[in-house]
Amino acid sequence: MIIDLSSFLDGIDDLLHFEGELEIDSLNLNGRGIAIVEPIKYEGEVFKIDGEKAIDIRISYVYNEICHRCLKPATNEIKTILSGKLVKGKEETDKEYEGYDEVFYYEDDTLDIREHILNQVILSLPMKSLCNFDCKGLCSTCGADLNNTRCNCIQENIDPRFEKLKNFFPKN
Repeated sequence: MIIDLSSFLDGIDDLLHFEGELEIDSLNLNGRGIAIVEPIKYEGEVFKIDGEKAIDIRISYVYNEICHRCLKPATNEIKTILSGKLVKGKEETDKEYEGYDEVFYYEDDTLDIREHILNQVILSLPMKSLCNFDCKGLCSTCGADLNNTRCNCIQENIDPRFEKLKNFFPKN
């Protein structure tokens, strides 16, 4: 995913529009099996603002993962934005760019955005995936799927610090 910046850097274009897709099958993050269902789509612009070069990328993708509550497969779509400053060459120190969230380094009038897009995809993933917002999950006692059935388990959530005190009171 190399972008040719030559027409933008020569001053021919004030705005450089680009778009494309990135093919990736899966991501393995600490044992989470995340399958990217469709190619990652990206669209963006390189532009000048206040005498500096900036980039803005809109990213969307669909992924499949096991729901963290009910353990069924869940497919979700994520849309995220990646923005930053465009800088020529890799600098030894980034102190002058500390105020920016992301710095994109380009060399020889080309910019490779693959790594930036993959990092943004990883950062935009939720900590826990859900099949739907109202997923009730599994019963912690019997393992029944609470989305489909009601279980008759009695949930006695007693604070372990007070567990010995329950024997002081009669059960009637």
